[in-house]
Amino acid sequence: MAALPALFGLLMAALVTGQNLDITPREAVRRVGDDLTVLCKVPYPIDACRVTVGTTSYRLIPNNQDEEIVYAGQGLQHGECGAHIKHIKEEWNGNISCTLPPQTGQIEVTGTMRLLVARAPGAPQLLSAPQATFREGDGFMAQCIVPNGRPAAKITWYLDEVQLLAGIHQPIITSEPGSDLMTISQNVSRTLAPEDNGQKLVCRAEHEALDAPREAARQLVVHYPPKRLESGQITIFGLKLGAEGRLNVTVRANPAPTTEWTVGDLVLIPPRSTEDGSVAALEPLHLGGGFYNVTLVLARVAKEDVERTYYLRVTNDLGREEFALRLSTMDEPAGVELETGAIVGIVIAILILLIAIVLVVFAKATGRWFFAGSRGRDHTKSSGESTPAGDVLLESGTLPSRTSDTESAAGQRSRLSALSARVRAVLPRGRDRVQATEPIPELEDKTQAEEKKGVVYAELALGDQNAEKPPPPSTEYAEIVYTDQPAQIKETKE
Repeated sequence: MAALPALFGLLMAALVTGQNLDITPREAVRRVGDDLTVLCKVPYPIDACRVTVGTTSYRLIPNNQDEEIVYAGQGLQHGECGAHIKHIKEEWNGNISCTLPPQTGQIEVTGTMRLLVARAPGAPQLLSAPQATFREGDGFMAQCIVPNGRPAAKITWYLDEVQLLAGIHQPIITSEPGSDLMTISQNVSRTLAPEDNGQKLVCRAEHEALDAPREAARQLVVHYPPKRLESGQITIFGLKLGAEGRLNVTVRANPAPTTEWTVGDLVLIPPRSTEDGSVAALEPLHLGGGFYNVTLVLARVAKEDVERTYYLRVTNDLGREEFALRLSTMDEPAGVELETGAIVGIVIAILILLIAIVLVVFAKATGRWFFAGSRGRDHTKSSGESTPAGDVLLESGTLPSRTSDTESAAGQRSRLSALSARVRAVLPRGRDRVQATEPIPELEDKTQAEEKKGVVYAELALGDQNAEKPPPPSTEYAEIVYTDQPAQIKETKE
């Protein structure tokens, strides 16, 4: 029976420890000589504050601040047990624990944090293929190892001063059995290009115990055939007849190239010139980074020099490149130089625009798609309902259909104009308005009355008769008479 209260007490202690104790920080990395403050806290007053650092246990009293490890916190009555370590030692690497007994009762709670006393790693080691030179397109792999650090070091790769982000593999961290020192290794892989020639591959190690990063590096030597910087024929502008002319071409190659100029039937290999010194081929000038300036000098530029084509061949052990050059006495044209992709894009855009214009014209001419509705409206206007700038505005009545489906809009407008002219000729000038609704005289016979079944009332907005004199503020009304013809007479006229 006595074992039951003891077991119950252990369970309660575990429960209190897991739920009520807060320790800050949970883990810390410090160098030897640095300071550290660890704070343990419970939500009730405590009776004492005990802290274990390394193998030594310290009872911390708030009023005693003269020791190497002293009390930190707001007081025991607030449930805080903190330890301020003024100078960390190498042997203190490991766990730091705090124990907080309550003012009443016998259940103590304990918390633990992890202290890593930083230890500087060994020098980084860069491992790679032993060959001295590589070729363009070769695969290259290197490994960087930084041993025995606490904690593990951090590795960063650079190509000269530019950080590498592509081709970086995941780091691997290992440690010896029974040791807390850690070794980190990381690989990088890359397909070599001409731009990599002369670059320095750098493995940089950073660590909390180091005042400055440590590095291991290797110079890359990449060989590649001559490469031109611009495509197509080269034109040298700005030369003057009778003055010295220089034909400069910049190429890229590694190893250094040899050059050969062809001027007509003459072949010049630098350093060489003609017997009279009129043409001289200079040795390629290394500009750095694998770039070379190749120059041909003309003592005096003549007319025939401008009319001929010059040829240059650049060769090294891996290949060759050939150039064709022309001379021009004109200044180099200003403007933006477009690459092949940009030119192709502009041509495609122009073609799309032309196709769109052709489709719109075709649709408007045939009355298809969205132009069909507007064509129908135009047909309505030409039939006499309304014309924005015409002379005749029909008010009422219905015109008999007198046009075939194949009659053009131009013919309709011409007949409307003729009708307008006939109406103007019969209108009386002395009156402001003629009412189309006046009664028909009784003297008209019955035949004329029937012929007037096709009467159309029209309002004529008379145009300007004189450009200098404004039209009178009046509107004249006319009666327009259409007479239906018998089918036989209509066919005879047609």
